[in-house]
Amino acid sequence: MNASLGSLNKAIRDFEAQIEVETRRMETHTQARRDVLYRRLEEAKLVVTVAEQAHKEVCDEKRTNLETAEECRRKGMDTENRIKQAQARIEECNTMTSRCKERENNSLAPYGRNMKAVLEQIRRMTWHGETPIGPLGLHVRLKDQTWAPLLRAQLGSMMSAFACTDARDRPQLKRIFEQSQK
Repeated sequence: MNASLGSLNKAIRDFEAQIEVETRRMETHTQARRDVLYRRLEEAKLVVTVAEQAHKEVCDEKRTNLETAEECRRKGMDTENRIKQAQARIEECNTMTSRCKERENNSLAPYGRNMKAVLEQIRRMTWHGETPIGPLGLHVRLKDQTWAPLLRAQLGSMMSAFACTDARDRPQLKRIFEQSQK
């Protein structure tokens, strides 16, 4: 029995030694796997850190680009508004210029139709005295406009009259007015 107990104890020690050898071998293998996994984990952390940094830079660049785009859009809108205002002002000026030209051409309109042609015909003709002056309203200026309504009422019809310096010119002037239906 002692011999069988001794052989069993020896077998147990052999098995324990084999278990210890296997445990060390497994620990070594496990440690190697842990080291590999740890290295992979560290590499992955580094990749994530680099990616996060790149993401942050891209986000910052995007924010900067958006701000720049917004600033450009604002400047564009301001410029468009100024252009529209300038175009409106140009239109106003063109309108005022055309009105002034129209008034210049129609400055004789209150004195009758085709008055410009009548005045041109009077200038071309020869007269016994001086060239007739008219319409008299072209030569009258009122300094104080408060009296304008009263003077229009009293002298309005006289402002379209003409003045001759020689009585012999009157029939010729009358004929011009008849021809132009005045």
